[in-house]
Amino acid sequence: MPASLEQLLVQLEAPHWKTPGSTSRKTEGRTAQRTEGQAPVNLTVLDTQAEGHQVLDRVAKLGAEGTPLARREAAALEAAQAMKTEALMHYGEVPRIRQHRCPACGCYSLAPRDGMAICSNRHCGPPGIERRWSFRDLAFAGPGTPKRIRRSEGRPYDVVDQAALVVFLAPTEHPMSSADLTALARTYGLPVWRHPAKTRLRMLSLSDVLTAHAVHTAGREPSTCATPTTQAACTGLADLFFGTTDANAVRVDQAKALCGTCPLKQACLDQAMQVPHTDQFGIFGGLTAAERKQLIRTRKEVA
Repeated sequence: MPASLEQLLVQLEAPHWKTPGSTSRKTEGRTAQRTEGQAPVNLTVLDTQAEGHQVLDRVAKLGAEGTPLARREAAALEAAQAMKTEALMHYGEVPRIRQHRCPACGCYSLAPRDGMAICSNRHCGPPGIERRWSFRDLAFAGPGTPKRIRRSEGRPYDVVDQAALVVFLAPTEHPMSSADLTALARTYGLPVWRHPAKTRLRMLSLSDVLTAHAVHTAGREPSTCATPTTQAACTGLADLFFGTTDANAVRVDQAKALCGTCPLKQACLDQAMQVPHTDQFGIFGGLTAAERKQLIRTRKEVA
C-alpha cells in the first residue's frame, strides 16, 4: 500500500533529504563551473514540506465540511501532493501513478515522465500524440471508462515480449502472469508476433493488451456516484489543442475530429464565446481562434 502524504512528509524530515543534491541524480562534471555558491540545504525539499503541510491543513478544513464534494476535493488534493512528493523522493518515479486508470481511455497505462503522467496506450490519442496530465489534474479527473478493445494492424512499434508486459502490469491493481496474458490474448483475439531471433517467444502490442486488460478488469471494480461519467474528448491533449496554429492543417484537423466526437462540444464553444477577447489561443468547440472571430462577426451582421 502506498505511503500516505503524512508518512512521506515524515520521511522528508530525515537529515539525508536536507542535504544539497539529495533529490537529484545529476552530478556536475569536472568541467562544470558555478557562478554562485550552492545553498547549504536542499531548498526544494523545504518547499515541498511547506506545500505538503499547507495541503494537509486544507484537507482538514474540507474534512470538517463533511460534504461529498468537499471529501472528494480533499482526497484529490492529498493524492496530487503525494504524487509530487514521491516524484521528488524517487527521482521522478511515482509508483502510485501505476495504480490509476487513464482518465481518457480507462487503461492502466499511465507512467511518470518529467513530472507528468503520460498515457502509454497509443490508441488513446491521435496518431503520434500522447495524452498527459499534471499530478493535480490526474487526481481531480478520476478514472476513465474503458472503451472497446483495439487490435493493431501490421506490426506496431510497441510490440514487446510477455515478460515485459508482466512487469508493466505488476504495480497495477490487476497484475497478470505470463499464463494470464496468454489466456487474455486468446480470449480477445489479440494479434501475436514472434521474436525474430527467438521464434518461441510470444510478443504482443502493449497498447492492444492495455485495452483488453482494461475491459477485462473493469467489471471487478466498484463504481461510485462520484465517478465522472462524461469526459471531454480533449482531456490530456493540451499539446494538441493549445499547440495548434492555423498554419498546421494536420494538427487542426486532428483536434477538430476529436471535437466532433465530444459530448461537450457545444457547451465548450458557448463557454469560449462568452469569454472576453474571444481570440484566445487554442481550439474550442471545434473552432480555431480565427473561426470564432468570424462567427462573432457573422452573428453581429445578422443581428
